[in-house]
Amino acid sequence: MRIPDPLERAAAAFDALPGIGPRAALRYAYWLVTQPATQIQQFAAAIQGLVGTVRTCPSCHQWTEGDQCRVCTDATRDGTLLCVVSSSQDAQAIEDTRAFKGRYHVLGGTIDPIEGRTPEKLTIPHLLERIRRATPSITEVILALDTDVQGDTTALYLRKQLVPLGVRVSALARGLPSGAALEYADPHTLADALMNRKP
Repeated sequence: MRIPDPLERAAAAFDALPGIGPRAALRYAYWLVTQPATQIQQFAAAIQGLVGTVRTCPSCHQWTEGDQCRVCTDATRDGTLLCVVSSSQDAQAIEDTRAFKGRYHVLGGTIDPIEGRTPEKLTIPHLLERIRRATPSITEVILALDTDVQGDTTALYLRKQLVPLGVRVSALARGLPSGAALEYADPHTLADALMNRKP
């Protein structure tokens, strides 16, 4: 049975989103068509509202609707402490902890030559220039990157670039999550937990 063209187009739009397959996309399209017209219009308006209103902050590259993001314009933040993340979502995850009071720099991804993501295609050149020109001087850079091959490659590259600039380079601690059983931990995680042990 052929589905109506508008449903097929809606399903194709959902299918283009990351992590959504064709079946889930069709399920979303069917659900959406059952909603009141006002709700569908609000949904469409919310998506349309992203066009031209959301852009990257020129200082840190987080998504913002203003000239600069809220973190960069907050005078109470510690300007000597810079947390480097891969995406705005990662910065938001750190913000949700309420444990970090410094500033951020979003790379726009991690180094992955196979996918064509080289350091020049990320915001790494801007990061290095930002550190050189910072007032007050940035004294510590925290590398808060994923613990996969691309994240580790990016962290290694950044360390080599940052150490000559005279800043302290640190990374998020790795190890066992709370409530984890030792017998189920993989050797890499267990090794990280041992190296990052605290008194």
